[in-house]
Amino acid sequence: MKYMELERKVQEINKAEEEEEGDSTTTSRFTGKRSFPFHLPTAFLSKKKRRLPASSQSSSLSTDEDIVRQVTSILKQIKSIESKLKEETMLEELFDQITLNGVYDPREHHFTQNERVTRSSTNERKIYGRNDEIQRLIEFLTGPNANNGNVSVVPIVGMGGIGKSTLAQFTFNNSEIKNYFDKKAWICVSNHFDRYRITKEMLHIISPNVQCCSTSNLDFLERELQRHLTRKKFLLVLDDIWSDEWQWLLAPLQSSQAQVIKIIVTCRDPMVLRSIDERNKIILKGIDHHEYWSLFLNCAFVENNPDNYSQKLHGIGRRIVKKLMGSPLASKTVGKLLGRDLTEKHWKAVLESDLWKLKTDAHDIMPALALSYYHLPPHLQPCFVYCSLMRYHYFEMEELIYMWIANGYIHESGINSKTMHDIGEEYCHELLAMGFFDKVDSTKVKMHDLMHDLAELVSYGEICIYNKGKDEKLTKNVRHVYVQGLIDLGLVCETNNLRTLVLKQVGGMSPFLNHEAFKRVRVLVIIDHNMQELPDDVSHLKHLQYLDLLRTSIKSIPESLCVLYQLRVLKLPQYILTLPSQVHSLINLEILDTLNRKNGLMCTQLMNLNKLRGLLSIVSLEIIRNKKEATKAKLNERRHIKELNLHWNIDKVQLQACCPRRST
Repeated sequence: MKYMELERKVQEINKAEEEEEGDSTTTSRFTGKRSFPFHLPTAFLSKKKRRLPASSQSSSLSTDEDIVRQVTSILKQIKSIESKLKEETMLEELFDQITLNGVYDPREHHFTQNERVTRSSTNERKIYGRNDEIQRLIEFLTGPNANNGNVSVVPIVGMGGIGKSTLAQFTFNNSEIKNYFDKKAWICVSNHFDRYRITKEMLHIISPNVQCCSTSNLDFLERELQRHLTRKKFLLVLDDIWSDEWQWLLAPLQSSQAQVIKIIVTCRDPMVLRSIDERNKIILKGIDHHEYWSLFLNCAFVENNPDNYSQKLHGIGRRIVKKLMGSPLASKTVGKLLGRDLTEKHWKAVLESDLWKLKTDAHDIMPALALSYYHLPPHLQPCFVYCSLMRYHYFEMEELIYMWIANGYIHESGINSKTMHDIGEEYCHELLAMGFFDKVDSTKVKMHDLMHDLAELVSYGEICIYNKGKDEKLTKNVRHVYVQGLIDLGLVCETNNLRTLVLKQVGGMSPFLNHEAFKRVRVLVIIDHNMQELPDDVSHLKHLQYLDLLRTSIKSIPESLCVLYQLRVLKLPQYILTLPSQVHSLINLEILDTLNRKNGLMCTQLMNLNKLRGLLSIVSLEIIRNKKEATKAKLNERRHIKELNLHWNIDKVQLQACCPRRST
């Protein structure tokens, strides 16, 4: 099929979608500020005065009948308003009662606890106000054991966002600590304790050459761990503990012949320490005022000199700092919010925001985070909220960008040559600059777990993490669904606006793919290694732009997939043997990802794929019959290709035909 014909088909699909949804229901484009799923003071919600209903503003009433009719109408509206106010008051009362270690969670039954991930390295160049704690930790770690055994534990306890992980990271990477210990391991435990995983990770770090990948025998792993710890000094950090189950790890360590084992554990809830000797416990509280002010100035002014600004601005800043409870995370997010506009007017507006009134206890920093979210530009709000769908807090920027594009959160400006991908990268960098993301490396970002909690909070009703056995059904207006476990896909068919579907287990999909609910889906991710084939009925997903099958066992892709002309991203598993012959019909395809680098495209399949970017692998060049056929590849026009792999047994002339030189 010719390129122009394929473009026409894409336009027809888009037009049909617009007619189907209409202006009133086309919600893939986000407009305006997102409201919070709890009651906010009226003054915060709107600066405009409330107006009476139009029916009550009539300048003249000609008859008694008119008066009765108008009064009746007004009474009905008053009753409606009264009913809504009662509902809002009830929500507010409920909200005021619900806190969990300083974190709001008013709809806890809709979400699972986060899959939190941390690392031993940190992006912070300096740690403020924790010198005493670092010195205390170093003395404990390098000093003798407090008991007669070879294992000692030091807990770091504090509320979310107070800097527990950062303190552990700076200590872990201290040069004195590096020189003292033979081996060090940083393991993020998180809310799902997995003794097997943690033991395996410890063993892999201590002895990377141990062949234990295939074993599921915990006893074997623990014996190997003990053997490799003999006469060693070992430092173990167990970050983000949520239950006392972590203490099951102590027995095999105590039974080892290690010279010394020191363990740092970080947690919010001191109850998880149970029988641990708490004499060494470090309780982190807010940073002292002097150091905290320095941190705040650094976050707010960055490279600007604070002394160049008025004392009145500094005074407003000090009043704001008092509301941040000495929390480094709050200082970072609110400081960056203030840094966007270093004027008294902006700072005063932040200081006087009604969101501060939502604080429920002395340690609650969620209002500070919510304030930063509220001041996000409208184009970034839905992008941030969408991240609540991700179970892990480390994101591949490219993956995130294409999901945003598929959901209509990114639009080409029309005034320059920037692609939507370029604009998406700018969005990521904006969220980084504002403190909503932290940089991991050049391709990855991460989100603090409290930021993820905030994203979940404001996404209520739009995003659902579905748990089999815990949730009975999906709400009709849910837009993005992450399913943990097997789900009856009939429940999905009851939704009206589904755009993203992530399935961790798949039963029989084929009977449901022709349903209207599935036809609206833009992003489909399947995580199921038992899935071995993709149904032909996938062709019904006309609006699909992002299809991720990497973590399946599918071996072949049906030709019917090649009518999904909107597809931008296609991720395939390593088991794929061949690609569909008509793959060149996917004219919007930008990413074709497969774990098996030997499975690439043939020259004839490249014909219309003008938007491909990243890595391109071309195979079987030896079967090209002539120069004319090779020229169809037009590799010189693939300006977004960063890496090219060619597999051939071919003469020089035909290879040059694939990549003709540009005329000068």
